Amino acid sequence: MTLKTAVVTGGGTGIGRDISLLLASRGYKVYATGRNLEPLEVTAKMSVDGLIIPVQMDVSDPASIRRALTDIKSVDALVANAGICLQAALDDDNADEVWHNVMKTNVDGVWYLFRALHDRFTDNARAVIVSSGLGKLGRPAYGAYTASKHAVLGLAKCFSKELAERNITVNAVCPGWVETDMARRDLVRTAGIHGTTPEQEYAKAVENIPLHRFVQPDEVAALIGFLLSEEAGAITGQAYNISCGEFFA
Repeated sequence: MTLKTAVVTGGGTGIGRDISLLLASRGYKVYATGRNLEPLEVTAKMSVDGLIIPVQMDVSDPASIRRALTDIKSVDALVANAGICLQAALDDDNADEVWHNVMKTNVDGVWYLFRALHDRFTDNARAVIVSSGLGKLGRPAYGAYTASKHAVLGLAKCFSKELAERNITVNAVCPGWVETDMARRDLVRTAGIHGTTPEQEYAKAVENIPLHRFVQPDEVAALIGFLLSEEAGAITGQAYNISCGEFFA
């Protein structure tokens, strides 16, 4: 029996790790990609079925994508999850550098990925782009990240129209605060700016969330897993919030 093939970018940690493990448990051969090989290898070892293949790849570099994925003949599921979150206010000296770095990974990376793989999608394939709650909202000093996550929602809508003739669906998910290393780093940075502690910043964040907690990575993976399923065949071009009720936009 031929296994279905999935590609998950940013598969070494957080949401990417959990969706890689979920897809492997469903019998997919999963190419989990990322810049650093070590966390990808950890993800692969966590799969009891041995179906996760760690692949070192930089989504911001189209040549790296071509080299890393050259042996993949067909793709049944794609999760464009790789992304970075950097803060910079308008008057910060490094604001332009932050802008270019964030856009290069978060927007160019999604574009390059679909450019490289669109003609290898099987008919009825599924794709999900991981955006963010800040793809619908805004926050001071998050201009680059917010713009990048708005941008990929636009790409999801465009790609869903472009690929619809082959019954390929493209959707996006917009998580709020998720219990990941990225979120923890963000709390540390914010605490440094405000002269507080990460624990205090966490308390402030959950105060504004109706369920008073962060989303868990496996909860986001479960939503993505549904959007990649046969049952979600009538859903395309949509952006789903998962935020413990933090926002409704």
